[in-house]
Amino acid sequence: MTLHRRLLLFGAVIPAGLIALALFLIGLVLDHLLLESVDRGLTLQAASESVSLFDRPGQDAHLHFGDSALVADLQRLHHQGALYGPDGARLLAYPADTAAPERLTAADVARAPALQTRVLPGGERLRELSLAIDSPRGEPHALWLAVSLASNDAALAAYARAAALIGAAVTLLMLLLQIAHARGLVHRVQQLHVHMQRLQDGDFSTLPPADPGTDVVASLRDAIADATEKLRTASELQHRLVADAAHELRTPLTAMRMEIDVTLRRERSPEQLIDALTRVRTEVDRLGELASKLLAMASLRRSEWERVPLDAVASVREAIASHRVVAERRAISLHLHAPEAAPIRANPGPLRQAVDNLLANAIKFAPVGSAVDLTVRDGETALELLVEDRGPGVPLEHRETIFAPFRRLQRGVDGAGLGLAIVREVAEAHGGRAWVSERPGGGACFHLVIARA
Repeated sequence: MTLHRRLLLFGAVIPAGLIALALFLIGLVLDHLLLESVDRGLTLQAASESVSLFDRPGQDAHLHFGDSALVADLQRLHHQGALYGPDGARLLAYPADTAAPERLTAADVARAPALQTRVLPGGERLRELSLAIDSPRGEPHALWLAVSLASNDAALAAYARAAALIGAAVTLLMLLLQIAHARGLVHRVQQLHVHMQRLQDGDFSTLPPADPGTDVVASLRDAIADATEKLRTASELQHRLVADAAHELRTPLTAMRMEIDVTLRRERSPEQLIDALTRVRTEVDRLGELASKLLAMASLRRSEWERVPLDAVASVREAIASHRVVAERRAISLHLHAPEAAPIRANPGPLRQAVDNLLANAIKFAPVGSAVDLTVRDGETALELLVEDRGPGVPLEHRETIFAPFRRLQRGVDGAGLGLAIVREVAEAHGGRAWVSERPGGGACFHLVIARA
């Protein structure tokens, strides 16, 4: 079933059916209430007649219909009555053309009022009450009272006509409103469906059409628009990453091919071959480093980031120990400023990799004979690592771009250009962020913030 039909079914057809059912049940209740009113009137009339049937001199039986001051009203309401003697013969009747039975004995009726509805040959309904009554001389008599239900039937017919008219009008109005609402809603959802199909085809160039509404569909549209923006950004980054990776791979491969071609062009001495192979190996190492960094970055993006309790200070100390030999070659001293321990829940492998990348980057750009400071700040909501060097620093206009893959400020500097990109990936995966600022006194200060889980 389409969405449009479903909306019409549950928004118009079923409610219309429920309205019709409700009007029908109201009619049944109205019929019951009207009948109860008639029964109360008959019962009161029976009580009045039963105590005054034999109140005339000589105890002659008589009915009070004709004597009532409301005789005109009784005639208009079609009240009828009859009294039957001990032998069942009809003694009295009102009016003359009454529909009362010709014979009725006291044995045929109960001492308590008995009510029933009888349908006359012409279709008119008659509400009857029968009651057994003894005369003052102890003779059994039967009292029969009745009233036409024509007024009840007329009221019910009028109600049925009004209910049908009102129900039809409400149903038509509800159907028209629901058709308009369904068309608008289906159109809005259809636009999102078309947009999602474009996303499935890899087209992130456009956003879903603007939605002026304020309901859940509009919120869904905004969420899809945000997701589209993120997919577009991710796609652009992926394409740029692939292009940059291809360029970075082409450079060492070109150098290796040229070196091999030159070597094969003429005979070489063993020393020249060793020198050529050494240069080729350097390019192979560069390719290996690039491949390792690319694999690390891909692994970070696929990781589920299972956090475990660890000591961040201990991880930083291990990183310092592993880089101390490289730092000593350039007479660079490494200083740690941290508490005894900084417990946090984090993914140990990626966190250590981020610290290694920051430390290696600082050692690379720090002047010979200078120092690199590492500071751990243990906060309530996050843990922050600062890595400061005395190098040239990072110009303000490049402080964001250096965290993009394959972005290097200086040409000819060793490295794949992925270290800082990995640092940012690790920070964001842990709910934090990474950025660079200027170190007081000159140099760069890199910040790595890990949010507490």
